Amino acid sequence: MDAALFNSTKQAAYFLWETTGHDNALALWFCAEDIAGFLERFHIETAAAIEDIQQRGKTDQGYVHFLRHIAFRIFIYTNREDMARNWYDAEALVQNGEWRQAITALACLYRKNKTNPPSLADIKCEAVRMYYQ
Repeated sequence: MDAALFNSTKQAAYFLWETTGHDNALALWFCAEDIAGFLERFHIETAAAIEDIQQRGKTDQGYVHFLRHIAFRIFIYTNREDMARNWYDAEALVQNGEWRQAITALACLYRKNKTNPPSLADIKCEAVRMYYQ
């Protein structure tokens, strides 16, 4: 497995665990991959880009749209139906500078390796892997 891909995913998944408290490590790994794929598709590839979205304020439609995507992925992979908690966890992640660094590093790796699909074979989440094949 590509070391940078592994380390970025591991760190992003760790912060998902720390924030959500979910006990399924593989689900959180998938969640990290899916969030990074979302960021890559929307060209959000730096921690500063996430900070810019965060600085817009909680009533800005761009902020709401961005958080909704993260909260939805938390819901999907943790199977937690508490929408408010998923939203607050998404906000906590966006405020975490280390998570922003890890998740955007992962998104950058996806973009960089998009032209070389075999290097992305290490992606575990089937939905994300299918997108890049």
